[in-house]
Amino acid sequence: MSVIGPSCNLPSETSPGCGCAAKAEPADRKAAGTAVATAVVAAACTACCVLPFTLPAVVLASAGGLIAALDHAHGLMTRLSIAVVLGAWGWIVWRSRRTGLKIRTSVLVAMCAATVLTATAALWPVMEPAIFHALGAAKKPKPQAG
Repeated sequence: MSVIGPSCNLPSETSPGCGCAAKAEPADRKAAGTAVATAVVAAACTACCVLPFTLPAVVLASAGGLIAALDHAHGLMTRLSIAVVLGAWGWIVWRSRRTGLKIRTSVLVAMCAATVLTATAALWPVMEPAIFHALGAAKKPKPQAG
């Protein structure tokens, strides 16, 4: 009786020999190729037919959530923007006086645009009702608490 198991035989025409498994017949490659092709076609059809219907809904829902989050941050971001624009104007004037160089036109145009945009953001709560009324999309006033 062997502790290891059945004894190893030398390879022959009918036996593969010790430690070698008999080679399996190659599987039907046509069936595997057909399965892969079917999966690829199904994925393409899904992308073609389902994606145009679901993508806009997902994008709009994400944009709506982002807009709602930004609406709550309006006050803080406006104050931060005002501080940045005032700091930038101060830095530009200080550097111009220190170096004695004239401020470039492109810098003035960019800073004027930043100032106008920041002023618009700061004045938006005052301008919003008039703009929405002029566009015919007047918002309902918020009910007062209490």
